[in-house]
Amino acid sequence: MLSVSIEPLNVDQLIRSLIVLFIAIDPLGNAPLFYGLTATLSNEKRRTIVRQSCKIATLILVAFALGGDVLLSYFGLSVADFRISGGIILLIYGIAGILGWTEASMIKHPEEAETIAVVPLATPLLAGPAAIATVLYIKAVYGINYAIAAISVNTLITFAMLNNSQKLMDMLGKNGAIALSKIMSILLAAIAIAMIREGIVEVVKGM
Repeated sequence: MLSVSIEPLNVDQLIRSLIVLFIAIDPLGNAPLFYGLTATLSNEKRRTIVRQSCKIATLILVAFALGGDVLLSYFGLSVADFRISGGIILLIYGIAGILGWTEASMIKHPEEAETIAVVPLATPLLAGPAAIATVLYIKAVYGINYAIAAISVNTLITFAMLNNSQKLMDMLGKNGAIALSKIMSILLAAIAIAMIREGIVEVVKGM
């Protein structure tokens, strides 16, 4: 039976959980993409999309935090399997970002930008393989309380950053935004390689 016990959280473990999930969700790297996809929309529509995306992403991550390990077990999958598959998908996204192939460049009509609330913003960018695997990792290592706390705090941070994406872009400028996007794509690819490596090591140890 799933339950969330109320116990004092270790500050060091909580900070580690917050940081690792922040890197996986990458709201800073997603801000330029979000701004590019919603540049032609009104501020109110942009805020609506942010709220919808954060709600959906939060529901996905909480669902996996509560029952993700049960789902994986039902299908005979291990966290290692999920790390490898998630790492491969994340690596593709990282390489695409480095080469400048983003979802923003795929949208030809402004009205299509409204669909990003679910795909690709909520999933797979915010609640994608990396974030889901990270949530499962946090739960396995530190416990469900840390996973829920990390999701909650990072949801608030993500909402604030995406909701102020225009201000962030104004501060960075066009060249700064491009440089930030490339750096985050490289970091994304590096995290993907680490996930794949760790997954392979876990599989080999289990053989």
